[in-house]
Amino acid sequence: MLEKYLVREARRDKERSLEDQQTYSRKFDLHQYFSPASRNTKRFIYYDKSSGISHVHDANEMAGDKNSLVVAVDGACSQDGNGSRSKSSYGIFFGENSNFNAYDTIEESEGEQQAKDYAQLVAVDRALDLIKNSPVLKNWRSNGEREGSFTIIIMTDSKYVYDTFTISIWMWRKHGFENHEGKQVVNGELIDKIDKAILNLAEDKVLVRFWSVPREDNTEAEELANCALQDGR
Repeated sequence: MLEKYLVREARRDKERSLEDQQTYSRKFDLHQYFSPASRNTKRFIYYDKSSGISHVHDANEMAGDKNSLVVAVDGACSQDGNGSRSKSSYGIFFGENSNFNAYDTIEESEGEQQAKDYAQLVAVDRALDLIKNSPVLKNWRSNGEREGSFTIIIMTDSKYVYDTFTISIWMWRKHGFENHEGKQVVNGELIDKIDKAILNLAEDKVLVRFWSVPREDNTEAEELANCALQDGR
């Protein structure tokens, strides 16, 4: 079903402006994948316990589409970024009891802003790094179809992350990561790093799309991020 979704998107691209093509190339729209889509997000995710990886549900097979990989990410901040001594963390959720699930605190020296937005970016960065440089990618691709592309779907409840990589990134990159005021984009270095990772994966026929979900549908990743704060990891 994912292949059909991508084919439909390619067909729609013929009627879209270049700007819209870029934006939609990074979005995963559940209502376009399942029509009509239920409000219950998790109903459309199939977790393969044997591999520790989640996929978009394939209704035709009553299982998961193995060319897809769904990972939920979240960031947390002990003072919501307002205090000078705030502490941040991230959580990455592949599935219940998956060995690939990860969480940790974020060192102050790692970010331009020790705030929740930065923590959300770190979660995306760590997730992509984990997928690319650990057994996750190897296991996933070996179980998927040999022909065609693979798609990583990043679930996030952060409007900041979603808008950054589906809308803003194209203009920022065009203007050297300066905003409309001519100032450097906040957290631009990390955003640039993540975007380059996405582009590198695309060269390897691994696409990355972002799935915007309500906060209540991203509780597992949030809990992992909060665990890091509580544990002081």
